[in-house]
Amino acid sequence: MKIIEKNTECFSLKHISICFTEMSSQEQAKLDNLLYRVRAKTLVDKHDLLAFLTIYELADLIKVWPVSQEKLALERIFKRHQIIWSGQNFSFDLTLDPIVYSIVNVTPDSFYDGAEENLNLDFILQRVEQDLQEGAQVIELGGKSSRPGYADISPEEEWQRLAQPLQNIRQAFPEAVIAIDTDEAYVMQRALDAGADIINDIDGFDTPEKLQLMQEYQPALVAMNNGRAGMNYADNVYQELPAYFTEKQKELNQLDIANAQICVDPGVGFSGGATGIDSLQRVKTTELLTNLGLPVMIAISRKSFMTNLLNMEVDERLLSTLILENQMMMDGGRVLRVHDVAATRRLIENFKIYQKY
Repeated sequence: MKIIEKNTECFSLKHISICFTEMSSQEQAKLDNLLYRVRAKTLVDKHDLLAFLTIYELADLIKVWPVSQEKLALERIFKRHQIIWSGQNFSFDLTLDPIVYSIVNVTPDSFYDGAEENLNLDFILQRVEQDLQEGAQVIELGGKSSRPGYADISPEEEWQRLAQPLQNIRQAFPEAVIAIDTDEAYVMQRALDAGADIINDIDGFDTPEKLQLMQEYQPALVAMNNGRAGMNYADNVYQELPAYFTEKQKELNQLDIANAQICVDPGVGFSGGATGIDSLQRVKTTELLTNLGLPVMIAISRKSFMTNLLNMEVDERLLSTLILENQMMMDGGRVLRVHDVAATRRLIENFKIYQKY
């Protein structure tokens, strides 16, 4: 029997196409037993079978495959689809293990949890400690709101909000992976000098100054297409987002930023009007974006499109958040940017149990 991967020009965590060819009738019978859980398969002819496996099905198949030489072929296919996200002080293998990326807003006006207490240092440290205990693998600090209609502040004021919390978190939790959510080069540089591991830019590193900083400091990063002014944006997000991130990936690679440093965010909830349709379509681009071989962020936590489109009131949005996050994980999303750490940790645990059986 020969094992050949099809469609090797792109990547996937949901539809990995493998052809099992030149099979004897005995080998076909054994293969049928091994692939009993895989529904997406077809017998091309009496010697060839084409199967579409999720990354979890492929991992399980490798565990039980009886012939070592053929197992090596399957292991090579698995390795090609492996998703790693790494920075100078961390490395996450996301292939089978999604992570919780906690939002800690150092703002009084964020769309969901904006409050004056967010500016209190003791409150921030207590929140970070709780999130780490509940399973957050990344802590993200944001110093200004980016919700629709937000009131902008100066880069200096934004950094003033972030500087002391970042320093204290780094001292209190030296092993924590810390991200900074900012669209200002001024803030990015100071955060990196202060020990931030990840920079998350809602504008997708859209200026030469930002790109130069990324090249110089070489952090892990999150690049978003938010559909706002300055973005090359079309009505069809299913075409535009993959095209945009393909070019962004090339741009960052040319700066010696490796694929393992880059996470992409489809920008749910930032544009498209009051209906929420644009946001739901961006949710559904997840599998298309995994074709790039990069980690895809799931950043939909409690966003307002859930009220506009799904009739979920503010205090009901956790339910719709978890439902859509589960679907995005099925489609290959692996970095869950959330307000509700404990609930998300349980979601991931149950998602992995579902994949196991």
